[in-house]
Amino acid sequence: MRSRCLLLVLAALAAGCTGSSEEPVRALLAVGVVNQSSQASEIRFYLSRSLQPGTGEAPRLAGTWSLDEPLVDSLYRRSLEGGSDQLWVLTSSRLRRYSTGSLRTTGVGTPTLDGFDQALPDGCGQGYLRGGQSHLLLVCPPTDPSRPIENYRAWRIPYNATALPDPINFLEPNLVRLDTPARLTLGPGDQLLYLTPSQIGRYDFVNPYLERTFTRTASPTDLIYAGNLALGLLEGNGTTLLAWSLEAARDPSAFPSDLAVRSFSRGAPPIFLLGTGLARFSDGLRLPPESVLSRSIAYRTGVVAQDQFLYLAQQSTPTLTVVDLTLNFTNLTSTALRSSTIGSFQDQLVALAFIPVEE
Repeated sequence: MRSRCLLLVLAALAAGCTGSSEEPVRALLAVGVVNQSSQASEIRFYLSRSLQPGTGEAPRLAGTWSLDEPLVDSLYRRSLEGGSDQLWVLTSSRLRRYSTGSLRTTGVGTPTLDGFDQALPDGCGQGYLRGGQSHLLLVCPPTDPSRPIENYRAWRIPYNATALPDPINFLEPNLVRLDTPARLTLGPGDQLLYLTPSQIGRYDFVNPYLERTFTRTASPTDLIYAGNLALGLLEGNGTTLLAWSLEAARDPSAFPSDLAVRSFSRGAPPIFLLGTGLARFSDGLRLPPESVLSRSIAYRTGVVAQDQFLYLAQQSTPTLTVVDLTLNFTNLTSTALRSSTIGSFQDQLVALAFIPVEE
């Protein structure tokens, strides 16, 4: 009888396990939403577990923060120094830093600024945020990104800053020569990494730059630093992924793709490429089955989370797609996938951030 009871208990526990983690991560998915008609913006916080395949739950909204300007980008940073976790929010003319310490799965309260709320000269409607080790990179390209590099504005902002530092000086001789359009990010030691139609390189603001050049054939659409590699996307006749180890003796490796992928998911590795279609990069590009994830679906942004799920925002509809990453990506079945509509047809999902929280 005792062994039978033990078996029943074990069976009940096994039946209650869903998702890819033995113990589900308590987290919220912060979804930045812009109404395409009114430009009204907000951040909606969903219980991440309620969006995942296999749970049987409806998407659960924990709360909403309203914004006074159109949202452009957001970035979550988990504090490693015992301070507050941060949610950086970029709107069309301001950069703000919020504390996430009060976020709970049962409610999110009102936004609490964490000592940083700065206006941006001339606005930043086309901008983006990239995280480094001890700095945040804010990039504000010109409306026409093919204008000379001196028309770009960017800041390396310490995570504990209370004001904007001086901007990066693109008139500096090692930078003013850069081709455009350009994509920027932070690399090892928060060095500046850049990708242009003919250059990929790094610059540490002290020593001469280290750079590899190539024939100008395409325009850069994204650049990240992950897995000790600078990874860039170039769009021209198809899409090409460049992978460079940041060593003078090495040339970048090129991985052509017939997918119109234009950006990287956040939270890499693992590394996913988003656009009209979805691919995973390791030693090459890997595609999911067409029958499970159509290559005609366009994705705007995505985040690889600590709970081993990939959260994707579709481009033209307010739809979140969640993929279980514990399964073989090239052999996915429909049970590893879930899509949820979380807004009206006027809502555009522009930014995602995965935020672990307390109950």
